[in-house]
Parts: sequence; C-alpha cells; structure tokens
Amino acid sequence: MNHTPAEEALDAAAAWCVRLAEGELSPAEHDDLQAWFAVDPQHRALLDDAVSAWRAVDEQAMSPGMVALRGEALEDLRRAQQARWSRRPGRRAVIGGAVAACLAAALAGGGLAWRASLPDVYRTTEGERRIVELPDGSRASLDAATVLRVRYDGGRRRLWLDEGRAKFSVAKDPLRPFSVAADGKLVVATGTTFSVERLPGQMRVVLYEGHVAVLDGEGARGRPPPSLKVDGAPAERLLTPDHELVASTTFGTTVVSATDPSRAASWESGQLVFQDEPMDLAVERVNRYAREKLRIADPAVGRLKISGVFTSGDTRAFVDGVTAVLPVRAEPASGETVLRIARGKGDGGQKKISGAGESSAD
Repeated sequence: MNHTPAEEALDAAAAWCVRLAEGELSPAEHDDLQAWFAVDPQHRALLDDAVSAWRAVDEQAMSPGMVALRGEALEDLRRAQQARWSRRPGRRAVIGGAVAACLAAALAGGGLAWRASLPDVYRTTEGERRIVELPDGSRASLDAATVLRVRYDGGRRRLWLDEGRAKFSVAKDPLRPFSVAADGKLVVATGTTFSVERLPGQMRVVLYEGHVAVLDGEGARGRPPPSLKVDGAPAERLLTPDHELVASTTFGTTVVSATDPSRAASWESGQLVFQDEPMDLAVERVNRYAREKLRIADPAVGRLKISGVFTSGDTRAFVDGVTAVLPVRAEPASGETVLRIARGKGDGGQKKISGAGESSAD
C-alpha cells in the first residue's frame, strides 16, 4: 500500500531528526533540508516537534524511568504503524509518530546518541513580532515571518537567521563570541546591539551600538572565514554605530552608509518606513505582515523607488498609496494582489507616500 503524503512527511522528519542528532550537516545536506522545508510549511513544524521531544528525552536520559520511557516509545511506534493501515493520520498522530520514530531509530542505532547539536528554533508568522530571551541574557527581537535558530555550546553562541529580520541586544561575554549567520555571511559580536535582515539578493546589518565583525561565510572547522571588505578595507572599520551594511549575495558587492537609527528600528513599533526604497524590497517587507501577498509581475515595478510611512499589516493603504502616485496598477488575483506597470500614467519619478494614502512629489 502506498503511503500518504502525511506519512511520507513523518518518515522524512524522523530521518532528518536522526541525521541532525549525528552531528552538523554537510553543505549538500543543508541544501536538501532547506529544499524539504520549501515543499510544505508543515515540514518545519514536524521537525521542530520531533526536536523538542528529543530534548525532553535527553534531559532524562540517565534517570531510572528512562527504560520505561524507551519501552513506551517503542510501543507508540508499533501503534502508529498499525494505525497507518486503519485510518488517515491526523496532526497529533503524525507528530506522535515522528517522535516515536526518531526515538526508536536512535535506540536501534546503539542508544541515545543525542548531543546538543540541534539548535532551538524560534519563528514568527505573518504579522507577528516576538522578543526572545536567550540563555545568556541576550535578547532577540524577531520581525514578522522570521525564522531564527539558536545553539549555545561550549565557548560559542551561534545563531542562524534563515528568514526575515531580527535585532539582537547581546550580553557581554568576551570569551564567548555571539555570531549570526545569514545567507553566506557571518556577523560576530561580544556585546553590542545590531540587527540582521535577509532580503532577496541581500543581507543587511544595522549597528546601533558597540562593534561587530562581518565575515564572508561561516568558515571551515579551525579556519575562520575572511572579513567582508568594502573598497579593500574590512567592513567593520566603516560599520560604526548608526550605519548600515548592505551585502549583495548575488554580485559580491558590499556598501556601508549612514542610517537613521529610529527609522531603521521602526518595524519594532509597528511601522514600515521607506526612504528611496526600491519597490521589490518594499513589497518583500510589506508581505511579512500580509496574509494576502503582493506580487510584482513587471520588473519595471520593482525598480521604482518610494518614500513613505505605513502601519505594518495595512497592505491596502500601501497599495492605495503606491497606485495613486506611481505608474502602477493593482490587479486582484487568487489569494494575492498583482502589481504591474500602468502604461501612460505619470512619469515614474519618486514620490513620497504617507500611510494614509496621501502623497506629494519629492
């Protein structure tokens, strides 16, 4: 009998759980895992649930009750396998089966080989912001539609920004660098305040106070990656407080420029502030708060630039403002709004757009 998609996802989550328990993934394996995540948003949730259960098991691995727990897990696995033939698994059955499968697979492989190699995963959905207190007293403020992985081990505090944006207030600890990897770049600090953002083709760092090093890649074991350079000089020489670094992940270019710290942090208070922002990046940020997404169908729209202030989540005000002052038309489609060039409308110049939909020429 063929397995259902839910059953196949359960099996894949179990396999990834065990593979992660064995140690760090190779670059190819990491790409495969990201591709699996991209197939269905539920895949991340399945693996997260399995990881949480593994951590709970690991904390009690040496307790007298572990033998009984192992027996119960194996029995749960047998029941889950029997249930596959009698009914379609629901959400709870899938989660329970994945957890039991992970545990049983590890037992069959020679016992609990769990190490503290699996990161904690923090995520936000569209329109949700969240503040996370980290084990060392550091704080991470997550923007909407953000995925952050955190792993503290030995002398290292390592984080990975897989999606979105996060601002970090780092507890000072010179002996344990605090590093955030994003899109092939690594930001390292010991005690400072900065944000990291992933956008299509870009990785951005805003430094609010302190000092950070920005490195090109995560480096191999025992070999630190080289510093990211701007005009031949290490980027951190120019990246001083109230400055922003923008590193292209497609063309290899990096620039550092002054920024208004209040504008850069406006998303934490529920505002989206654009200053000569290309439309493609503005839409990317607006979509973090929108269930019904905007899609740019014409590359010419993405190249237009806008300035304005909007309330995050108020997608309609953004669309009304853009279409009122730029040569852009909005077309409703199934579950999204498509933006196209409106031929013959206006001159395509920059305009200032307010969140209320009022506009004036710059």
